[in-house]
Amino acid sequence: MFRNYHYLNGQLGAGVRCYTAIYNEKPVAFMAVACIRMKAKYYRVSRLVVLPDYQGIGVGKRLLNFMAELYTSQTKVPFYILTSNPQIIRGNMNNWKITRFGHASKTKENTRINSEIKSSLSRKRITVSLQYIQATH
Repeated sequence: MFRNYHYLNGQLGAGVRCYTAIYNEKPVAFMAVACIRMKAKYYRVSRLVVLPDYQGIGVGKRLLNFMAELYTSQTKVPFYILTSNPQIIRGNMNNWKITRFGHASKTKENTRINSEIKSSLSRKRITVSLQYIQATH
């Protein structure tokens, strides 16, 4: 249902957790979150898709903020998103800090995600990595 509305329309990575935002009993947004274990463990949004009729009204940002707060409060592990979406980059994103700014990865590694990025339009887009910073109460 959401695949046709995301520039990376290939398969999701193994082990991602998927979430759907529902409005009036209808799915309107989708998010997939991957657990990355490299030098350090962190969570990263793998996909964030809002159906066209619901774009521009804050549905994606609300889902993103809700899930970031949930993950960081329960796990104490960093939560990131890499995006080229201007609504997120320039939007009022309290509790998020920019950790990287530039073009999508141009690495020569032949991983699935790099292959998808190289063959997508996002390679020429400016992208921003953001980390959720949990609010202190």
